[in-house]
Amino acid sequence: MTRRRKRSFQPAGFLREMGAKSFIAIFSEGQAICSQGDPGKEVFYIEKGHVELRVKSKRGKETVLAIMHRGNYFGAECMTGQRFRTATAKALTRSTILVIQKKEMMRAFHNGHEFSDHFIACLLGRNIRIEQDLIDQHLSTCEERLARALLLVARYDKIRKPIAVIPRISQKTLGGLIGSARSRVNFFMNKFKKLGYIEYGERLRIHNSSLSGVLKDSIFSELAASRPI
Repeated sequence: MTRRRKRSFQPAGFLREMGAKSFIAIFSEGQAICSQGDPGKEVFYIEKGHVELRVKSKRGKETVLAIMHRGNYFGAECMTGQRFRTATAKALTRSTILVIQKKEMMRAFHNGHEFSDHFIACLLGRNIRIEQDLIDQHLSTCEERLARALLLVARYDKIRKPIAVIPRISQKTLGGLIGSARSRVNFFMNKFKKLGYIEYGERLRIHNSSLSGVLKDSIFSELAASRPI
């Protein structure tokens, strides 16, 4: 007898059932979702697509914080009393975003453990990812950092597929994401292409099993394991 796969929690459906005010917004590729410095009044949940989070200093320097995908929340800093957005979010691909008012988030927390458990699990997962990114910056080579970043954008830590198609991310963005110069990113992207690990086109095709081999001796070699996580 085969087990049925447990259906994943759907925040939009839960909020709809409890009568919470939320709405779905569609953002086209390159469109800003929210900007650094804007008033923080909503929390966003990615239902489809990829979203880039970017911060800019007062001196005009910019860096990429993360590239997020389906199942991620962002803008949650408003829940802790942060009045203004600390990052700019932009859709890297056509994206479907669930927009939830802060007060409705609070009401959802008190109306069901399922929602609060889901939200906390997502935030804990993101915190673990940030911690791993910091470790990666200090202990991994540029080549390993780039390979890991591409695999994570392809969601290889969550969904195993032989070949993944992801948005074609600029080398400047990848450099900001892994803390390296664009020239180094260009060098290793060309190396990965020659080795057949990736393919260029309108989108970036990643041969996961091949690219994960770059991490076989790194602290993140679990991404190269054959069994699903």
